[in-house]
Parts: sequence; structure tokens; C-alpha cells
Amino acid sequence: MNAPMAAETGCQLMKRLAKELKESITKGERHADEVESRIAQLEAQANPDQTQISALKQTLEVIRKKIEDERTSLSDLEDVISENC
Repeated sequence: MNAPMAAETGCQLMKRLAKELKESITKGERHADEVESRIAQLEAQANPDQTQISALKQTLEVIRKKIEDERTSLSDLEDVISENC
């Protein structure tokens, strides 16, 4: 997240942060899709590297958790914005 801009009101700040969270969620979803695709490619091989697949699955879990946390934060932030701005 970026630092507050000069002369930015509280509502402007929250709206900017909400926009940044939405962008981060979108990027995270794209990254998760890429990791899922790579896992599928590896699993389709005759002798897949289980260590690499396991590592990618752990990475995917972390990405999904981050997306979930950001969605929760975004929802909370949008509630505050709708109540106060």
C-alpha cells in the first residue's frame, strides 16, 4: 500500500486503499491460476516431481489465504466507506 498523498481526505484515503486491495486481489487470483496450471502440468507428466508439486501446493495455499484475508479487509473497508463517506 502506498503512503497517504498530500491533502488526501480520510474518505479519499479509504477509497484509494480499497482500489489497491481490489488490484492486489486480482493479481493474487491471476497468480493462483498460474500456480494451479503449473501443478496440473506437472501432475500430467509420466513421473511428476512430487516435491515440486508439494511446494507449489503450499504456495497456492498461501496465495489463497492472502486473497481471503484481503477480501475480508476490503469488505470491512467498504463497510466503513459506505457508513462514513
